[in-house]
Order: sequence, then structure tokens, then C-alpha cells
Amino acid sequence: MAKIGSMTNKIRTAMVGCGGAAWVGHLPWLWENPHIDLAAVCDPNSERGTKAAERWNVPHVYQEFDKLLGEQPLDAVVIATPPQTHHDLAVTALQKGLHVLVEKPLAVSTDQCDSMIAAAGKAEKILTVSHEKRFNPGFEKVHQIIHEGLLGDVFYLAVHWSAAVRLDPDSLSPPDYRSSYEWRWTDPESGGGIVFDHLPHYLDLWRWWTGSEMATVCAELLNVRKDWIGDAKLGGPHEDFGTALMKFENGCIGMFETGNAGRGLSPIQMVGSGIGEWSEYGMIYGTRGHLIFDLLPWDSPEMPRIMMYSLEDKAPNYRGWFQVEMADPWRGAGGPLAPKSNSHYHFKRQMDDFASAILDNRNPQVTASDGRETVAAVEAVYESFQTGKKITLNHAAK
Repeated sequence: MAKIGSMTNKIRTAMVGCGGAAWVGHLPWLWENPHIDLAAVCDPNSERGTKAAERWNVPHVYQEFDKLLGEQPLDAVVIATPPQTHHDLAVTALQKGLHVLVEKPLAVSTDQCDSMIAAAGKAEKILTVSHEKRFNPGFEKVHQIIHEGLLGDVFYLAVHWSAAVRLDPDSLSPPDYRSSYEWRWTDPESGGGIVFDHLPHYLDLWRWWTGSEMATVCAELLNVRKDWIGDAKLGGPHEDFGTALMKFENGCIGMFETGNAGRGLSPIQMVGSGIGEWSEYGMIYGTRGHLIFDLLPWDSPEMPRIMMYSLEDKAPNYRGWFQVEMADPWRGAGGPLAPKSNSHYHFKRQMDDFASAILDNRNPQVTASDGRETVAAVEAVYESFQTGKKITLNHAAK
């Protein structure tokens, strides 16, 4: 394990990539964590890097990753750059003896994931991926409900996660969304579209909740902006709507639907009808009960709303559906200009786990192998769509 911050006894960490994901999901919680020294930021866009450094009181700003590593005595890096850059940046950092947290997805292929995992093993350093939904107290509660047997044997999982922004980006994009996200629509090297962006989150949750791996998948994808609206430039090469029907090794069925060219109205929160709104909700069916969860957008600190029906004694059937109690959050982003914390926020809890894993010399809650499984699933989705066949996954490589 690397010597930790010789002057401060903190984990000297650099933020690599200062776009939207870093701004919401990483920078506030790097700054806030008492065991982390946010020593530097790095972004090829000097204006973006400088803005982040000013907002979070970071002393050093770099445009070149190699220069950052050459000049700063670091213990760890957090990488939130486009997916096609993750492999090279992470492997370089690991070879320098640094711990690494990579924004989701881990990489753009399982071959790249395997290379990164091998580099982490050789360096004996932590490599983890930002599957922050694992750290959402609402989804931890779902895991608890399932494993207490209140739903019986889970046989069906379903998620709808969508927005309408691609129908008319000029009028439906919320502030800053398009400028920080349009690259994913148009860059042919980004690895994929909305399915690659969203499916890893829920496959990771489903694997965790059920303790089972995805066995088969069949999928259908659309590029509505390009093929239905006729906008080849903004439509880009990737899907903006997709469905995937899965079967897990334990027999459970998973149905995943996502897109940013059409949205539903969520069943509990009743969101999804306004400009820039996402609807994100899901269902779980078991032999002894059912559960519905409903979320606000990914950057909201609000807890999910969870309703369930159980035939077990803890919720007798005469009660019908009832709401699962969740804590209220603090509604502040944290940081030098707004120092109020949010102890329940999933990104904060993820960063806390990363720091404590480094200090305690243990595995993080989400491993690089977990990240590899979700990338393998997306590869299988694309293969299914391209071949028109049901694809069977091979889990031999770990």
C-alpha cells in the first residue's frame, strides 16, 4: 500500500475530467471527505479545469495527464472522462502505484476491463468503478427486503428509465445538460449510446439483489433522432432507445427499457412530464410480494420512494400496499461555497467507501470485476441486436 500523504496524512487525490459527472458525483465528495486531500484537477479544457479548481479550492490545475502524474505526489486518482479513455488513463495510473476510481462504464470492452484488472492486480492497488446506485440507501433497503424474504423468491425485475430530450434538444434540454452530454450522442468512439450509459447501473443492482449472473439476453435498439427524425449529425452513430430482455442463472427474468427520445410518467413521484425531466422507476415481483421504486433524476439527493405489498407477517395482507420509510436528505451540494453535507447521498457514500478501502487495505464494495460484468452484458446486448439472436454470456473470465 502506498504511503499516504506524507505531509497531511490524507489520501492525495487528483480529479481527472471535470465535466458534469465530476461536478455532481465526485468533486464535492472528494473535497468533503476528511481522509482525502483534493490535490489537483486535470482536464484538457483549461477553462473547465480552472473553473473546477476555483469552485473546490484545488491548488493545482493540469491539462496533461502525464504532466500531472510526473509533478504531483499522488496516492489516488478519480477518472471521469469519456469511456474510451478509461483504459489507458487507469492503467497508467495503476502502473504509477495509484489507487483508481473510474466513472462508469469501467471501459468500452471486456478486453480492456481484463487489462485494467490485471494491471491493478500486478500493482496491488484498488481499481473500482462508479456504480453509485449500490450506495443509495433506498436500494440498500430493497436489498434488505429481498434478503429478509419479504418478497419470497424474486422472479421478475423491470426498469423504465427515460427522458424526451432527443426529440427536441433545443427546447427539452435542461441547463448545462446538452453541453456536458452531447459528446455521448455524436462521438463514434464512446462505446455506445443510452443503453451503454444506463444498463450497467441496473444490471449491477440486479446482480447484487439476486446474487445471480445474467445468463442470456435478447435486445432491440433504435436511433430515433437519426433514423426517425432524420438528423444524421446530432443523431450520431448510437442508439437513443433500447430494450433488453434477460434471463438470470437462477431463472429470474429482467426487463430493461431506456431512452432519451420518449418518457413515461412515474407511478409514485409523478415526474417525467416537464422539460428536462427523467422518469426512472422499476418493479420487482416475488412469490410472496411485489415492490415498486420511483426515483428523481440522478443528481437529486432525494431518496427513492418505495411501495411494497407482502404476504409475510411483517406486512399482513389487509394492509395492502404500503410505503417503505426512508430518511430525508440534506439539500446542499457541499463544498467551499455551500458546506452543508448530505450523509445519505449515494456519491458521497461511494467516495467514503473508496477512501476507507484504501486506508483499511480492503476490497471496495464495488469491484472492478463487477464493472467487467456490466460491460460484458452491454456487449451481449449489442451482439443480440446486430445478429438478431439471443446471446448466452460466458462468465468464465473474471
